[in-house]
Amino acid sequence: MDQFQNHRQRLIFEAVVRDYIRTGQPVGSRNLAVLYRLNLSPASVRKVMGELEGLGLLSQAHASAGRAPTERGFKVYVDHILKVDKIDVIHPGIREAIDRALSGPDAETGPHFKFFARLLTDLTNGVGLVMAPKDCHLRLKKIHFFRLSRAQVLTVLVSENGVIQNKLLSPAEDYSQDELNQVNVYLEGFAPPFTLAGIKEKIIEAMGVEKNRFEEIFRRVLTLASQTQAAVEDPPGADGDFYIDDEGQGRLLENPDFKDAEALRSLFWAFANKKRLIELLNEVTGEDRVRVVIGPSGREEDGLALVASPYYGGPGGSGALGILGPRRLNYSEIVPMVDYAAQAVGSLFSK
Repeated sequence: MDQFQNHRQRLIFEAVVRDYIRTGQPVGSRNLAVLYRLNLSPASVRKVMGELEGLGLLSQAHASAGRAPTERGFKVYVDHILKVDKIDVIHPGIREAIDRALSGPDAETGPHFKFFARLLTDLTNGVGLVMAPKDCHLRLKKIHFFRLSRAQVLTVLVSENGVIQNKLLSPAEDYSQDELNQVNVYLEGFAPPFTLAGIKEKIIEAMGVEKNRFEEIFRRVLTLASQTQAAVEDPPGADGDFYIDDEGQGRLLENPDFKDAEALRSLFWAFANKKRLIELLNEVTGEDRVRVVIGPSGREEDGLALVASPYYGGPGGSGALGILGPRRLNYSEIVPMVDYAAQAVGSLFSK
């Protein structure tokens, strides 16, 4: 491997990373030599660790301290050393636990992205993240409008595959609920599945035939359908289809990996600036495998890692889900777990 000058460096580097992931503490040469049965003296181990530090793969706070993997070191470990077994080998029974959760009462009424995010939090103790599928040709079986306040209308869309989405509209006109109910009744006459673009086409066609009779309701339906379509087709990076588990954020704040000020600052930065996480998840939707991003915020000494996987959302297109956690995640366990969760969610959509 280009990163290492010899096999001994690779062996000791892997042992350091594994021990650091396990304990969260800088690794000393004596403990490493005993614990991993390296058949090397502590002095020899210490010499190799110094070489690895020179390569930028390990760091040392001070002369008498142990060493910890750097951000570059974690990237080398994930990209070139990490071996991932099938989920049943690493987590006996976890496949059944995921399937059971996705078929349980909380998921009965169709896939809910907040539920997916919470499930990922519970499985991994990281923060569950989900990017909903986006497709301008979303096939619907129901659409309903509710008046919230003056010039504020809530649209509830139920897709062909059971996904429920809420979109907040701000039409120029203040519609009463009675006026919106007329729209709702009219739309109930559309045989599912239908699309927002299809609604608009039929309205424009009908306006030419029955313009005088239904002019007001046609105009109302066309306006609301157009605004809903615009909301559904938000450009990548819009927060509307990004879900982060609130409880997971609280748990992560209590993680000992974020006890120092710089690490905590990075964590707050990630929560407050979701745009970067959204960009990464949008990138993952176009891939075909699990992706591990060390330092997802792009800031120096980020201290974070993102493990994400794409999933197929049926006619709604592709989405992505994953977890955000400390850099010393147990990747050999987290990667297959996130991978299978994505497969299970995709299977749920396909049904």
